[in-house]
Formats: sequence, C-alpha cells, structure tokens
Amino acid sequence: MRTIDQSRRHLVQGLAAGSALALGGALPAARASGSIAATTYPGAWETAHRQHLVPAFTAATKASVNLVASLAVDTVSRVVASKNNPPFDTVILDEGPYLNALQHDIFEKIPADKVPNLKDIPPRFIDPRGLGVFASAQVFGIAYNTEKIKTPPRSWNDLLKPEFKGRVGLVGLGSTLGSAWMVELAKLRGGNEENLEPGFDFLKAVLPNVGAVAANPGALATLFQQGQIDISVHYNNNVGDLQARGVPIALARPDTGWSLVLAAFCIIKNTKNVDLAAAYINAAISPEVQSKMAEAPFFVAPTNSKATLSAGVRQYGSLADMEKFNRVDWAKLNPRRQAMIERFNREIKV
Repeated sequence: MRTIDQSRRHLVQGLAAGSALALGGALPAARASGSIAATTYPGAWETAHRQHLVPAFTAATKASVNLVASLAVDTVSRVVASKNNPPFDTVILDEGPYLNALQHDIFEKIPADKVPNLKDIPPRFIDPRGLGVFASAQVFGIAYNTEKIKTPPRSWNDLLKPEFKGRVGLVGLGSTLGSAWMVELAKLRGGNEENLEPGFDFLKAVLPNVGAVAANPGALATLFQQGQIDISVHYNNNVGDLQARGVPIALARPDTGWSLVLAAFCIIKNTKNVDLAAAYINAAISPEVQSKMAEAPFFVAPTNSKATLSAGVRQYGSLADMEKFNRVDWAKLNPRRQAMIERFNREIKV
C-alpha cells in the first residue's frame, strides 16, 4: 500500500479590484502596504482561498499574503516551536486542533473593533474567549466513483464489500477528516470518542480492500483524480472541486447521517501585524467571500448570517439542518488523539 504525500493545487486567478467596498468597510489602520503569512489547507481550500479570500484582502488593504498550505496539527506544532517569532500571522484551524491548541497560549484576542463583519456572525460561531471565529463548515460522507460504482453506497459498512478489494482509500488521522471519520467508525460499532477500539476494528477489517492511504484530504482527492481508488470518506467541497475538474465522483449520505467539521480563523500571539491579520479575518468572514466559497466548485458552508447559501450547499440541508449533523466531541477526543494517530501509523498505515 502506498502512502501519498501532500499535493498542491494549481493557482487560479483572483477577484478583480474593487472588492474592498464589499467587505463591510476595510480597516483604516490596515490600508498601508505590507505583507502577512497565513495558512490554508492543501487542495480545494488552497484554491478557494487564492481565488476569493486573498484577492479580497489585498483589494481592501493593498497588502500581500504569503499563503502556506498546512494541516492544522502541523500548523500548531510550528507555532508552538517558535512562539516568540511565529511563522504565521493568522491561521485556519479545524475545531479539534484549535481547541487543543488553547493550552499553548498561542492566540491573540481578535480585536472586534477591527473586524466589523463579526457583527453578522452568530454567537455560536464565535469562541466566547474571543480567540477564534468559525468561518466555515464542511460536510463529509461517502465519496465514490460514479462510473465504477453504479449503486450509491449507503453505509460505511459498504467499504467492506469484496467487490471493492484494492479500491478503498483511507486518509491519515493526522488530518481532521481522518480523526472525525475515526469517531464515526467507532460509533458505528458501539464506540465513541473515549472508546476508539471499535474504530480500529473496522479499519483492520477494511484493510484487505485498501488500495492507498493519503496523508490529507488534498492527497485523497488526487487518488480519486488519478483513478487509484473508487470509494472513501471525503468532504463535500473536495468532491465539488473534483467534479469541476471532470472527475466522475459524488458524495453519498451514510445511513448514520452527514457529519460536520468547523474551521476557525485565529490571530497568532506575538505577530507584528495584528491589524493586517484582523483585516484578513474580516475578509474571510465577509458575506461576499463566504458566498463565493459556498458556490461551485467549493461548496463550503458559510457562517455569516448575510452570506448566500448556494444550491450546492443546500443539497445537504439548511444551516439549521447542519447544526444537527454528526459532530465530534473534541474535548473528549483531543486527549486521545496523538495516541490514536501513532497507533494508526503503526498498525494501519503500511
């Protein structure tokens, strides 16, 4: 079985100038030229941020962005290792890594007066500590090749079917997708965030069908695109991105229901660019940027109450529906996550 390294998506052209007026008023303090370092995720996220978020921020501030694709756990590790001279000014972190990183005291409180779009973010999407704002949501289910699999899968147990021998893809537990899916697999067999043994039992059972293991969702998408796998877990936005590239893929709802993962934007403590970092987050949570990212091919669910919910996102349900989707109790999983990752790498990722 092969382990796939991180893939990088091609760069796409950004928005036209003039979007500054669409961001709820750019920050006066951030109008000078400058540069910040920000993180994104490999794959469709990087494409979406380069196409929509970065140009909107640049138009509003005249500043540039060094955008670095990085998994959340890797981002936190790099920041913790260099607290006094952090490598990033602002970062995006999935809910689990974000909550776990609070213990390291690496976040600056977001200055609400410099992020005017915060007023349109429902309180449930703003950390009460003021250290992060959840700017997007992703749905995940069963991704499958529609040319190879004519009957849509309906259960995670379908991955165990003999006809999928050598065609199942896995994603490493160092990714939030892998960790959240692991919880779903554990629950499928009677476990939970504090009892992951049933999840490992499932992975061992599916191992004979596994054709490849990807390090992250972006690399998993590449496996589908190259035809190396036909069925796996995946996010709706990655599936949408692949569909736009002509890949025959769809996302099926498991009988246990859709699952949801949130992503937060934060300002890193000791940054010398607090104002620009605040302006970047202001752009990220603007209704204009969020509405664009909700459209094809990205289908990232917005959190701004003024953003438009595209037809591509509505196929999974309303925002009210999404609040009822399966979620991970990260407070229970985080203390066990590192051991879970190490065990996966030792027993499964071969």
